[in-house]
Amino acid sequence: MNRAAVRWLPRAVVGLLVGAAAVLAWREGGGADARVPPPRPAGAASSSASSPSAADPGHGAEAYEVTARLVDKLGDARIDAPALASAETYLQPYWRKMRVPWLRLPASAAPMAVTISMRTSRDFETQWAVSVPGGDTWVPQARVWNMNEGSFDQREAILAPAPATVTYSLEVPPHARLRASPAVLAGTAAPTLFTVTLVDAAGADHVLSQTRVPGAEAKRWLDVDDDLGPWAGQTVALRLQTSVDKLAPGEKRWAPPGADEADGGTATGADAPPPLPPVPLALWGDPLVVAREPTRVPYDVLWIVVDALRPDVAASMHVPDEDAAALAAPHPPLDARLPAIPGLMPGLDHLAERGVRFVHAWSAAAWTRPGTLAMLCGERSGELGVDTREWILPPDQVSRWYGAEPPLVSRILRKSGVETAAFVNNFFMAGYVTVGLDMGFERVTDHRYRARDTAEILRDASGWLDGHAASRFFLFVNFNSPHEPYDAPKEFGARIPPPPAGPRDSQVRAYMAEGAKDDAAIGALLAKLDALGLTKSTLVVVTSDHGETLSSAHAGYAMDHLPVRFHHAVGNFEETTRVPIVMALPGVLDGGRAVTDRVRSTDIAPTVLEVEGLEADARMSGRSMLGLARGQKEPDARVVVTEGRASRAVLWGPWHYVSHTDGETDEELYDLEDDPGERRNVAHAHPDVVAEMKARLAAALANAPAADAKQDPAGPLPVVHLRFAGAGTAHHVTGVLTVGDGKHGAAVTVEAVGAPKEAVRVDGPRVDFALDTAADGLVGLDLRVDPPGAPIAWKLYLDDAPWPDGAVFAGPFGLPAVATRTGIAGDEARSEAYAAALPVVDPARDLGLFVTRDHPGDASPSTPASGGQGAVEMQRMLQQWGYAHGSH
Repeated sequence: MNRAAVRWLPRAVVGLLVGAAAVLAWREGGGADARVPPPRPAGAASSSASSPSAADPGHGAEAYEVTARLVDKLGDARIDAPALASAETYLQPYWRKMRVPWLRLPASAAPMAVTISMRTSRDFETQWAVSVPGGDTWVPQARVWNMNEGSFDQREAILAPAPATVTYSLEVPPHARLRASPAVLAGTAAPTLFTVTLVDAAGADHVLSQTRVPGAEAKRWLDVDDDLGPWAGQTVALRLQTSVDKLAPGEKRWAPPGADEADGGTATGADAPPPLPPVPLALWGDPLVVAREPTRVPYDVLWIVVDALRPDVAASMHVPDEDAAALAAPHPPLDARLPAIPGLMPGLDHLAERGVRFVHAWSAAAWTRPGTLAMLCGERSGELGVDTREWILPPDQVSRWYGAEPPLVSRILRKSGVETAAFVNNFFMAGYVTVGLDMGFERVTDHRYRARDTAEILRDASGWLDGHAASRFFLFVNFNSPHEPYDAPKEFGARIPPPPAGPRDSQVRAYMAEGAKDDAAIGALLAKLDALGLTKSTLVVVTSDHGETLSSAHAGYAMDHLPVRFHHAVGNFEETTRVPIVMALPGVLDGGRAVTDRVRSTDIAPTVLEVEGLEADARMSGRSMLGLARGQKEPDARVVVTEGRASRAVLWGPWHYVSHTDGETDEELYDLEDDPGERRNVAHAHPDVVAEMKARLAAALANAPAADAKQDPAGPLPVVHLRFAGAGTAHHVTGVLTVGDGKHGAAVTVEAVGAPKEAVRVDGPRVDFALDTAADGLVGLDLRVDPPGAPIAWKLYLDDAPWPDGAVFAGPFGLPAVATRTGIAGDEARSEAYAAALPVVDPARDLGLFVTRDHPGDASPSTPASGGQGAVEMQRMLQQWGYAHGSH
């Protein structure tokens, strides 16, 4: 039973209903649970994701999931923060901060919701200097490029300058805990005290924890974990309070040892803040209420990215026959193809042996920011409206990015109660600098080093797993070693044999050694999952944001006089954009299979969502790879489009076409069968192929099927079933349906059920209809919306009067609608409506609209069948208890 549909039921009844529904649905095969079950391989037994028998015995279906994010709920809190205006003035010079961009809070609460990063490398922050052609040196400004060496821990937080009190009214779920990370950005002479107090239903105060932070401990997140379990089922007041504490006997007032560093260590003169703030700049970092219960998604996710890692560094990603064909081609690839070296990448190779590897995969971009956005959003950066040419983003573009609420998989999973964290070396994932964007994680720890970052990232990610082994999580880990400069420890270079078995070029060998360095960290993270008993319940993804140009045939300089070889971004060659994708999850993505179909990095996010039983966002142009992983064949190959700086490329059949938008570079066409190293541009020799590839690129950029497509890339569309019952009376039902959000294209096809075709009129995204209910049957509409996740809104009338309150029902048991009262506008509404069959409806007694929606991938054109005897029993039980239609 969908939790959104029963939120208003008493807890004891909810538990009983869920248990009864699960038993009846399993026994009778009808009236299945409204939530999408986790995917299963063919022949595997089906089970509810919330059942203890679900296929994740290592972790179990129960885990801590987030029930309340207190930063998000600031608008509902009672706030007393008299020092807020003074604190904001002092906070102004600190530049590693931004307002939480995804929240829409009232003016009284908005200034308190901040994303803020603290330097955790306590002793140093080093400004980089980069050599540029001509012997000059470029010193990047930290506020623009975020390239200073050091470690920085960014969290969403509540700014609560002492004294401040933030109070929430909270219904405490069973097995609940409060997790938060108090911190003081800039201390005062006296210590700061963080107090968590719970006021129970009887009005009694209970101090759950106190955290004392002396001024010397400023700029450090401290973890608090308070048990709320004793008050389960009560509506309580949860109070987060900051205050200035008294000095202990013998304790001295604190003073900074030298110049203050509140600006991140780089501001001087007029930009520098005063030595001490007037009040402690206190923060409640990422405060969450979590509860141990059957989770809304069945699996954890560990997503590992190795920046600039090509697939051919790993032996498991090679296809021997293809390697032999490339070497035998009329124009061999030279060092555009690396040799397979067993034992160089044992961690990734072992994962590939037990999971599924996609050996023909490409990133949607040739450099990091658009590559990262594409994999996390399931859309190319160009589709997202984020420039792929310029390093620095203009403010209006940044505002559009946040205003559009892009389909970041991190934010989609957050809405399902998943804790999200990222441990990275990726300076594009900080929204407070002009090259970066906030990518939806609650916490981002950025280790900005040229050599030691792998060890730092591994240490922090492993420690985070230790602390969250009992939680449902999405952990994103981004290593960076194969990104120049190449300086791997000798032990990894020693794994590479001398030529001809290994590459001749010393730089290429050093690059491969850097990949081996990060592979050791991958192996350590996989071992950590094993040690914590999480392997069977964790979807592991390993990929890269782009490849690297290694071929000596591609030496030279391009846009902004940047080198092409041993770099990326300015090139759009196949070797620059081809990436590894390996995914593993026992029982779902396993068996050591090699998928040879072409796939894209934009396909990863929809795959993760399908594995989790969630539907891909309607805007995602990528498609799930789960069917391919299970051996299904698609009638059309997936079109690969990659975006570089001032270039767009399309891969189709043996051809690779690159179009440049800088007005200076000729278009390129490569025959990958004849010339797998892309050494010969044959665009002038094949104008017919160029014309075809231009058309394919234009269609792909518009997300339109090519003229010769055998099937719509989206596949069969799920059906939304709307059925009207008139309680034995011929009522007149009219209404208007609208699909889409007005910003993105959407289309709808409609079939009348139990009514003449003339009863429905479709005008683009608008549907007008007029129906009469029948005494002996249901009437209604079947809708197919493209894209399937596009929102649907409806306005209904009964006998020319507004639709009566409480007369909309959803899901397999016809429960009173909560999220679907006026349409299907998001994940919660879709989940509420999911059903394998219509509910049991008596048209002679029941009055109302009954809404169901096919599970993802189920596009049967027929009207859903009756739910069977189990559904009938469940329906009767719900009616007798007064929780479903027909009970009055």
